Amino acid sequence: MRSIIIVIALLLIIPVTGNLALSEEISKDESTRLEKFLKKRLGTRLPADSTIKVIGYNKSEIKGFKKGTFSVSSSRGSGDVPFLISDDGKYVIFGDPIDLKEFKESPVKGLLSGNILIGKQKVPVLMSKDGNYLIAGEIVDSTIDPHREVKDKISLENTPVKGSEKASVTVVEYSDFQCPFCKKGKDMLPQILEEYDGKVKIYYKQLPLPNHNWARQASVASYCVFQQDKDKFWEFHDMVFDNQNDIKLINSNEKFNEYTKNIGLDTKKFKDCLNSKEVSNLVDKDMKEAQSIGVSSTPTFVVDGMIVPGANPDGLKSAIELKLSEGS
Repeated sequence: MRSIIIVIALLLIIPVTGNLALSEEISKDESTRLEKFLKKRLGTRLPADSTIKVIGYNKSEIKGFKKGTFSVSSSRGSGDVPFLISDDGKYVIFGDPIDLKEFKESPVKGLLSGNILIGKQKVPVLMSKDGNYLIAGEIVDSTIDPHREVKDKISLENTPVKGSEKASVTVVEYSDFQCPFCKKGKDMLPQILEEYDGKVKIYYKQLPLPNHNWARQASVASYCVFQQDKDKFWEFHDMVFDNQNDIKLINSNEKFNEYTKNIGLDTKKFKDCLNSKEVSNLVDKDMKEAQSIGVSSTPTFVVDGMIVPGANPDGLKSAIELKLSEGS
């Protein structure tokens, strides 16, 4: 196979004004110009307090281009955006070169499989061995039950749950305490449990999103509550969602301490737990599990392996009804 390198761009090739010296170093003027360019390009998609720093340049695998990184930070989070820039400084491509030699054999003869990175998300792609064709997609074995495949990747050990132990249908919610749509999800669950009394049990999994600045701390705090008293988890869960608008990054720990005191927990044990590496790892485990089954938004419900995105009661009920009819 001939060596091929493809650039996967988050945006189209974009012309920018100005000239770029061919040296590996970026001048202060050039850095300032590119920072202003990105702010204008993204506009209101960037938080008002965002700061941008250009890191680069390095030699690129693509002839005629160098590569660098836009490092973006704000009160809502931070991240890096890789880019290529033409030697004359005119064109910018958002994305990283991908060497197709890294693609591996797939189950289908003649096709190689790999991934492209768009933002922080890996997108599966297939390529013909001769390098002439690229397919955005993945090979799926139609002889395997996709719901069973998803269900088998989910661990329910030591996970908060409500509903009958004998329930025939299992719902797993991946949620973010700072997400306003998850608050709607929280409000609809009592109705679901009442309507399907004894038939459904609901598990709660952590998926704090990177753009929510106190969500991860809330996830850690909720696990600390769960470890101290499993029955108190749902009281804490409801308190956090019901007071979303009052919680800020600067006061989050104070609020969480207040809620644990209100529900009768040992606040010293709780405070000690907040910095526990073990609990932080539990949050990471939930997040990796969500990624492994293709869940990246909140709230997302998984009904015996069937993925139902969003706080959508009709969709959730339809999935439950289907699983009940199957005799899950």
